[in-house]
Amino acid sequence: MELQAHTELQGELLVTTATGTVAFEPALQILKGICDMAAEKRIHKILVDTLAVDGTFSTLERYELAVQVTEHLRQLQFNPRLAFVGRPPTSDGFAVRVAQNRDVSVELFPSVEQALRWLARWPAPR
Repeated sequence: MELQAHTELQGELLVTTATGTVAFEPALQILKGICDMAAEKRIHKILVDTLAVDGTFSTLERYELAVQVTEHLRQLQFNPRLAFVGRPPTSDGFAVRVAQNRDVSVELFPSVEQALRWLARWPAPR
């Protein structure tokens, strides 16, 4: 099944639920679109739920995804808090670490509840 995403604004939180099978270009476009939407609406907390996604990215694809999304955020001059929810083998934390090394506030969690608790720690900017 093709990679798809449903995104909705829930108060001060942008929530995206992804489904389907991983593919680099669709994933990159989805993530850039999420960043664009958050920047436009000045939403600084983003949750991306990938629990319903299957398949795996290569290590190079994970690296490139992180680098390109980080660069996109820089172009937007926007640094939101990003909480990804997923589990191996689809989500292994490598792309998260690459983004963290580029000063992006991002974490990977095994459950939506844990991700929401982390996001709740950060006050919304005024």
